[in-house]
Amino acid sequence: MSEECTTGVFSGAVTNSARPILWKNRDSSFKDNEAAFFSHDGTQFIGIINADDTMQVWAGVNNHGFAIMNAESRDMAIPGEETLYDDEGVLMKTALILCKTVEDFENLLKNTNETGRAVTSNFGVIDALGNAAYFETGNHEYFRFDAIDSDEKLLIRANFAYKARSEEGYGKLRHDRAFKLAQNLIGEKKISVEELISCVTRDFGLSKPDQRKARDDDFVKTVDTISRHRTVAAAVFDGVNSGEDPQLTTFWCTLGEPAVSISVPIWVSSGQVPAEMDSVGFSPLNKRFQELKAFAYPDTSLANMIDIGHYRVIRNKIDKTQKIIFRQTEKQMKKWRMHPPSSKEISAFQEKMAKIAYRAANKIQTR
Repeated sequence: MSEECTTGVFSGAVTNSARPILWKNRDSSFKDNEAAFFSHDGTQFIGIINADDTMQVWAGVNNHGFAIMNAESRDMAIPGEETLYDDEGVLMKTALILCKTVEDFENLLKNTNETGRAVTSNFGVIDALGNAAYFETGNHEYFRFDAIDSDEKLLIRANFAYKARSEEGYGKLRHDRAFKLAQNLIGEKKISVEELISCVTRDFGLSKPDQRKARDDDFVKTVDTISRHRTVAAAVFDGVNSGEDPQLTTFWCTLGEPAVSISVPIWVSSGQVPAEMDSVGFSPLNKRFQELKAFAYPDTSLANMIDIGHYRVIRNKIDKTQKIIFRQTEKQMKKWRMHPPSSKEISAFQEKMAKIAYRAANKIQTR
């Protein structure tokens, strides 16, 4: 399964909250995405999965505050080697079961270098100690990059590795656009979960650098853009720093193309995910976001062209709701950092947020 994703790792040195952030826009041919809760040998975690496929996780976080995501990078193949692919989702699920820290993940890679892995991918990880890093990973080797060591204190990856053995650079336009947007946010001192979700995950500015100037009757090609016709979900993990409670690591989960969807916060310590995000065979929220996407891309003969007028109808309706979710979550987190919440309290709050998102999405007229 091709995972043509755009991703970022941000150290606490560059974020407004001084906490690390992990981001992934998931590009895939598998449209039916849902969130799922797992419990395995004393470890709990939540992640984005293909509907009903619990063997793989495509972005997730566990109760230790360790979060992981990936962007496929087939140029990690060694020339002449019979390279194996497509176990990225399996490896990430394994990591969520076994790892508490970024160092644990590196040890997992060290221990599998000799036996080999069926992966060629850029894995982004953060942990509850404040660490944030990428591991460009092949079948028998890996290269580590820590966000704190970069000039900007952040790292961006699409579908090529900096240590690649080819110059294909697949996804370079998305990579460069995401890096530029991140640099702009640094200059404005605005690197936060809210800004990343609102300004980066939803961006299709390669086609229209200033989306506000596009006419309602414009159609914009979303082939090499960050939010694109192949984007099926997004994950933004708002981490914690050393000494803070790992259970407060927040998973902002978007179960649709971000440009036409709403992001909902969920937490591992709730012990579950809202019914709107996980049901038998599909996620009701994901299904509704797919319907909104079909409205935004009305011409099936031009499947990669978004209708700006239809897009604005959707965003104008759901932006207010997204801001409500941001503000209520911000207020709740301030309370929880002072007074640790119970699992029941966390579960009730995330269910409330999911219902708010679902109701808002269902109110939009698309016919």
